[in-house]
Amino acid sequence: MTTLPDSALDPSAPSLDADAALRYRTVTRRALGRPAPGRAVAGPLAAFVLTHPLAERTVADLAAGHGPYSLVHLAQEIELHHPPRPGAPLDATAELDAVRVEPKGTRLVLTTTLADRATGAEQARLTAHILLVGIRAAEPRGTLVPMAAVRQETPGATLSSDLGIDREWIADYGHAAGDLNPVHLDTETARSAGFEDVIAHGMSLVALAVEEAAERYADGDVDRVRAIGARFARPVLPGEGTSLDLTPVADGDTVAFSVRSRGAVAVKGGWLRLAPATGAGR
Repeated sequence: MTTLPDSALDPSAPSLDADAALRYRTVTRRALGRPAPGRAVAGPLAAFVLTHPLAERTVADLAAGHGPYSLVHLAQEIELHHPPRPGAPLDATAELDAVRVEPKGTRLVLTTTLADRATGAEQARLTAHILLVGIRAAEPRGTLVPMAAVRQETPGATLSSDLGIDREWIADYGHAAGDLNPVHLDTETARSAGFEDVIAHGMSLVALAVEEAAERYADGDVDRVRAIGARFARPVLPGEGTSLDLTPVADGDTVAFSVRSRGAVAVKGGWLRLAPATGAGR
């Protein structure tokens, strides 16, 4: 979904490929048992895919010279101001807001942004909370700010969906998203990292929540999902009984979500904020 070259370290000009965005959503929807979308509307997860290469390089640059480590994606927030237009050049930037050394490693807060190259208008802002397990020599900076939470004094009815997460789907999602970390693709690598098997991408579970919430509460229009937050509590393995719970919140524009797997919560504290309807579209 991105034209950011593999060799780029400085902000470059990623742009949205409409066909790749359609493939990404088609793969995602398959785990929900839903057909391919009728048109190439990218949805908010495109912003994550577009900024992911720069985020990876920023983290690798900080970790360089500190020895081996494993990366744990703890939480993610995305605020989408304007859905990216296919083919429009975008400027991507990344900044480390906070670095703190903890007993298990180094915790980071990383903010990435996308801006329209022609106008300079910010399109999306993404905040990731990351733990680099095994690295304890990074220089501390900034302040760790807690993620936003959803208040649910009078929640609506919870709707549950079974998720079809198997090894083939995890691999297909990784290729569609451009995230080929071997812990998602290779069983031996995953086991050497301490997992029983390959694990689903955390953001693939968020993508499933976006798709299902759009179907249930936004007439299928994923571009109405304008903000997302979620914390990743445990890995999801293929072949498990995994389910997604969606609960509308009383304010009418927010949907809370969680993912459960093997009877435990895998994604917690999830929330989506919907923009008002401006017209039908799938």
